Amino acid sequence: MQLECYRPTAAADPLERLPQVRQVRAGDWVHGAGPQLDFRQLAENFDLDEGTVRDVADHRELARAEWRNNAEYVFVRLPIETAERPTAPLLAIITPQHFLTLTTGVDFRPPQTAPWLPADRPVDHPSCLLPAVLARGVLVYEQRIHALAEKISDARQRMAQQEVRNQDFVEFVAIEDGLNDYRSSLEGMLSVLEQLQLNRRQLFTTDDLDALSDIAWHVKQLLVAINASTHTINSIQNAYSTIANNVLNQRMKVLTVLTILLAIPNVFYGMYGMNIALPMQQHPWAFPVVVGVTLLLVGLAYLVVRRVRLV
Repeated sequence: MQLECYRPTAAADPLERLPQVRQVRAGDWVHGAGPQLDFRQLAENFDLDEGTVRDVADHRELARAEWRNNAEYVFVRLPIETAERPTAPLLAIITPQHFLTLTTGVDFRPPQTAPWLPADRPVDHPSCLLPAVLARGVLVYEQRIHALAEKISDARQRMAQQEVRNQDFVEFVAIEDGLNDYRSSLEGMLSVLEQLQLNRRQLFTTDDLDALSDIAWHVKQLLVAINASTHTINSIQNAYSTIANNVLNQRMKVLTVLTILLAIPNVFYGMYGMNIALPMQQHPWAFPVVVGVTLLLVGLAYLVVRRVRLV
């Protein structure tokens, strides 16, 4: 079982990694990652509900918060770098003595939360570590959403220069899928944050609640950004579809006009190519007359076409 243990210390060195897990004491942070986690041993060592802990291995697990065995279990989904799933679950557990984070798919380690750890945090109050974990996750969401927004902006600029590729629209589908997954995961996180702010179990201090409120406000901003990016994608797709249809209509008009202009000579040439007696066939000036009438009709047809603005 791959476990790491960290002890909150002074602000200059927020988290001190312990060499052995058995040195864990009250207020320490235990982190487990990877598919080989021994959930039974974890449940026995830290008096956890094994069934709830195992839920973190389900890649479809949704964000939620629940109270079991005198511990708060907080599930959230964080971004990951896989084509199959844009997000994966992470479980944070607040017990009276310890703080635990578990994940089987998210690239997360406790030192990444150092910038969000309060300088005056109580050593024996593990709940103050949860806002730091959530703040780190929201930052990753923000970076991913901004990166997707830049891709959308690049495609929009190429469309203005008529350089949009078919691959761009394939990428739009992937981007929209990612944004939709981010939206649902952030909405779940926001629901969990609102539930935690009720502080029914009196787990959080006033500073913790303020931090959770700030994170919830940040999540709402990200949801607005996701909606804006999704709207931009839809606008680009609609605009390109309109442009493509307009270009196709113009080309069809040109082809229709050419078909009409070419059909007029074919009527006369086909008629005078028949192997039967025809008017003026014995006169030497029959050919110039036929050609002249044909050109006249073609000219009249062209004028009519221009008058009705087909081209």
